[in-house]
Amino acid sequence: MLVASSNALSNDKGKELHKESCITCHIVEHNNTFYTRNNSRLHNHFDLRKQVSNCVNAFNINWLPDEEKSVVNHLNNEYYDFRK
Repeated sequence: MLVASSNALSNDKGKELHKESCITCHIVEHNNTFYTRNNSRLHNHFDLRKQVSNCVNAFNINWLPDEEKSVVNHLNNEYYDFRK
């Protein structure tokens, strides 16, 4: 039970961080179609982690490793469902 509530809090934090730091930089609407489009460069969980990390570094986003992980988890839970 404790793990489930911890995962939910992490996902909520990831959603909040994503909204604050990611959506504002992209011009297109961030919806299911954006994340699951046919020409996506993301094909697995590693690609997703790498892309989030690339954005964090490129835009000097000051996230702690746990915050970056929570954004990856949010995106994976909400849109991708990649195996870890």
